[in-house]
Amino acid sequence: MDTNEDRPSEQGSGSVPYLPPRPSEDVPPQRPRRGWWVAIGAAVVLALALFVVWPLVSSQLDPRTGDAGTPEPSVSRDADPGLDGIIARDVPPGQVQPGDCLTDFTAVPEPATVVECSREHEAELVGRKLWPADGQFPGDRMRPEAEEFCGTIQLGQTGDAQVVVEISHPTEGTWAAGDRRVDCVAVAHDGTLTGSLVDEPAFQDWSTPGAAGS
Repeated sequence: MDTNEDRPSEQGSGSVPYLPPRPSEDVPPQRPRRGWWVAIGAAVVLALALFVVWPLVSSQLDPRTGDAGTPEPSVSRDADPGLDGIIARDVPPGQVQPGDCLTDFTAVPEPATVVECSREHEAELVGRKLWPADGQFPGDRMRPEAEEFCGTIQLGQTGDAQVVVEISHPTEGTWAAGDRRVDCVAVAHDGTLTGSLVDEPAFQDWSTPGAAGS
């Protein structure tokens, strides 16, 4: 009779074989995420720079043109013009004087050349009105009053040229920048002019405090 003691064991001892631990892998330590903090810091610095610098820049902008509001340099006039009759070149509209005759004229707001009126020219500043410097913008009154002022100017002989009086007046935006000037410019739309169109240009100055109409 066979017994279990006489037979070799066909099964294992039942114990779990020993396995040595696997060597630990070198895991690099996680670095703190600095990128977000750098980006946030840069955005804060940029916002502060715009907050401080932009008011300084925008305060120098001229609302009429959007450019830096530096005063226009004064254009010198030739008191004794030569044979060409040129008194001054590239004269800004604000420096054109009532009675000036203009050539190289393109539009009322653009610079032009002032010449003696005995020379051929395309335009003449026949009238100017200055609104009160310390007054409020007249609003809807501005355009009709400018048209009324320029419409009362009597023009002399224009020859064969068709002459139209073009009017330039302040807007609410240019008024805020100090513009008080109404200009009446007689423009020859075909042909040229020779001689002045007015004996005396119209001029009305309300710019001083307490002047009429203020």
